Amino acid sequence: MKGLKTLAVIAGVAAAAAMLTTGCSPEQREEIKAERDVAFVDRQWDDGVREAEKGFDQLDAFDRDLAEAEPDFALNHLKKSAEHFDKARTHFAKAEVGREKQGAIDDINAGYDALDKAIGDLEEGKVDSAQAHLDKAYEHFVRADQTLA
Repeated sequence: MKGLKTLAVIAGVAAAAAMLTTGCSPEQREEIKAERDVAFVDRQWDDGVREAEKGFDQLDAFDRDLAEAEPDFALNHLKKSAEHFDKARTHFAKAEVGREKQGAIDDINAGYDALDKAIGDLEEGKVDSAQAHLDKAYEHFVRADQTLA
């Protein structure tokens, strides 16, 4: 069995070496890029659907626990539902902007997180810390804008 694995690795290395020595034509590079882009969008969409389904499952559990007068458990399920829907939103957004601009979605999410921290700091009276978080949020939003431009 080990010999077969070794042969498979050698064949893979040989194929990669042949590709490097002969190179790809510009058309082949564009085709490979297009295939990767389609695979990325498909994967993001599938992951978004999967996360949304988990969110709906958590909402069902929330509803059951609420009906059974278990508010603590219900609240836990509601929080998990929100987390899954947030992840679904991120995957759908990445599918929409594509592979090359997906970093913008990460920056937008990071900007929102920094805004949440700034709000918490302001509520606690920590003005300097809140300003630092607002500055960080601004940096993320500007980077996202530049990526999407």
